Amino acid sequence: MIKEKSTLYDLRRSKRMTQKELAEKAGLTERTIITYEMDIKKLRKAKYEVVEILAETLGVSIDQIFLSDNSEKPKRKEVG
Repeated sequence: MIKEKSTLYDLRRSKRMTQKELAEKAGLTERTIITYEMDIKKLRKAKYEVVEILAETLGVSIDQIFLSDNSEKPKRKEVG
């Protein structure tokens, strides 16, 4: 079974950082970074503060960590 990939891997690679470097700069363990890159569900369950630190460390918005280039924001339902 192939797990759904997060964009965290792509973002980290685009900054030319290793998992260890990202972990050290974000104050997390390398195992945490590996887990979040391998399992988007675990990343989505992470504390907001952790995701915020990752985004800040990578110089991206929190949305960029969760949304891929072809993701669409949900359309609002009209109330009426």
